[in-house]
Amino acid sequence: MNNNPCEWLLDYFNGQLDEVPRRNFENHLAECQNCREELDELEMLTKDLAFTAEPVDPPSDMKQRILGNVFETEKEEQKPVLQQPAERRKGNGWVKPLLAAVLFASLLGNAYTLLSKDQAENNAGERRETIDRLQTSVALKPGEGAPFNGRATMVEKNNRTEMIIQAENLESTEGSEVYQVWLLEKGKPYRAGTFVPNEDGLGAVTYHLDEAGEHEWDTVAITLEPTDDSKIPKGDIILSSEL
Repeated sequence: MNNNPCEWLLDYFNGQLDEVPRRNFENHLAECQNCREELDELEMLTKDLAFTAEPVDPPSDMKQRILGNVFETEKEEQKPVLQQPAERRKGNGWVKPLLAAVLFASLLGNAYTLLSKDQAENNAGERRETIDRLQTSVALKPGEGAPFNGRATMVEKNNRTEMIIQAENLESTEGSEVYQVWLLEKGKPYRAGTFVPNEDGLGAVTYHLDEAGEHEWDTVAITLEPTDDSKIPKGDIILSSEL
């Protein structure tokens, strides 16, 4: 380690000094106004940085290019300026250019981390994205003179087949009554979801057809059931259609 305590400033600020050098530098701080002022500037410059990403180093060649350009620019653009008092600049005139480079590299690393994280999340989102495909959609026919309307739509979604049932102008249910959707195969009914309409008479339910196993459905129907656990239709069919 360099014997000049003024050059331990960044290591102290970054918590990279062992216990003994740290104590020695803190003793030095009590006597060196320049180091105290530089430390105050470091804390002021970094207190509002609130990066939440885990630190990840950007590619080494990127950091080298950036830092190289920082120092090269410092050399090329250096112009005569009014000199501060000698005691203010003694021993640490290198701190500000190096501080700018280090902070810039730190910001670069955090920005690279966040961009990499966003890119990974976007790529994952693209992999998860699927295309919904309409298989069939049929109007549900009401009984003679009934005001009900409905539609059954089958959609392939995420490699699964879903049936969406929508109905309107339905009568309000009473007590434990529900509207039960049935899928029929050669006249045998299978439960396919229940629903209760809202105050406007609108009701809907979605049913994953894959859950019922391999079937060749030929009819969809809706009945008004006294409870939601009917194993076979007990009420009259109010809407139905062949598939």
